[in-house]
Amino acid sequence: MTSDLAKSIYECSICGMCGEACPLSLRTIEMWESLREEMVANGLGPMEPHLSLIKSIENYDNPWMQPRTQRARWAKRHANILDATKEQVDLLYYVGCTASYDPEINVVANNLAKIFETAGLKMGILGKDEKCCGSTLLRLGEKEKAKALAIENVKLFKKTGAKKIVTACAGCYKMLFQDYPKLTGEKLPVVHVTQLLAEMIEKGLIPLKKDAEALTVTYHDPCHLGRHTGMYDWPRKILANLPGIKLVEMERAREKSRCCGAGGGLKTLDRDLVGKIAGQRIDDAIATGTSMIITSCPFCEQTLSDAARAKGDRLKVLDITDLIVRSML
Repeated sequence: MTSDLAKSIYECSICGMCGEACPLSLRTIEMWESLREEMVANGLGPMEPHLSLIKSIENYDNPWMQPRTQRARWAKRHANILDATKEQVDLLYYVGCTASYDPEINVVANNLAKIFETAGLKMGILGKDEKCCGSTLLRLGEKEKAKALAIENVKLFKKTGAKKIVTACAGCYKMLFQDYPKLTGEKLPVVHVTQLLAEMIEKGLIPLKKDAEALTVTYHDPCHLGRHTGMYDWPRKILANLPGIKLVEMERAREKSRCCGAGGGLKTLDRDLVGKIAGQRIDDAIATGTSMIITSCPFCEQTLSDAARAKGDRLKVLDITDLIVRSML
């Protein structure tokens, strides 16, 4: 009974939809995470499939058992990327583990470098010294391990002298913006890339085509960027200002957006369940009549892409930076 109860506590993506529906406005995200902390404290969590993730973060500074030396290999082709461990930078790009190592998702990192280069901007990265943000640890209930990692990261960030930290990962953004102040007492100058890019477009810093091929898209709100941190408008401002782009909202959007299923360690625990959840989101998108889902989270992009392929649907799943690069002169 105890093991079944423990597993059920981890069979949740901690998307926050239950809190949105709660008539008492209970803070269910905090409740779930606190419950998992108690599970860990009492030796009942996390689940066995999660242990390799935790060990990898401890040994490799990323959940994917990838060498530190390969973390910045994607950046070698870009002249506007600075080594923030060797020189002071104004803008620090916190790449995150998924965009650093996943060959499909590091397109996002390359997109950002191209966009900034076009705008005449340089950005620093930590390269092999960059560590996991610790979000995975915190969501699994490993609060003390997450706290230790957060303290290390804050020290690294401060050494760079960066006035602004930008990340394109919704999970990293939530962690740095919302959780680090609680864990470390330090408030970081962090922004999600959608906010920074929306402001740059509005100021005319990113040259865009005046005429572009018409494209109808729908937008998927990542839970960490939406319900968790309330960032719904910046991505939509970008889409509204890109030439030729028409946004058609899914029936469940913004606060009511359906989760992709990948969060809270659920994807590691039960891929079949995640596939079913993501498949429902693909059905939501198909119902709009569009041929493309845009999002701003690497886990959402991975998971929804897998679900679309599993359904045999031609629906494309892209990051919002893909559309910006498509629209640039």
